[in-house]
Amino acid sequence: MQVLINVPDNLPQVIIQKHIKQLEQNLVKEARKIAKKPSKWALLAEKVDNNPVHLEGYSEQLKKDMQEFRENAKF
Repeated sequence: MQVLINVPDNLPQVIIQKHIKQLEQNLVKEARKIAKKPSKWALLAEKVDNNPVHLEGYSEQLKKDMQEFRENAKF
């Protein structure tokens, strides 16, 4: 999502960028706090990433598929 913020022209660009980054970080922190439990797909991805043994040989292909999805997905 994009948000348009009007800022006076006489403010230094460095300060504006600093506060924008802080705002972004705060929004992410707040969103993580209110987020409910992860989806079943997020849990599965985490499980595969942490312990691929249970997939009995399919873990490498699944990791490749996940990486390909990350690289090509457009949201």
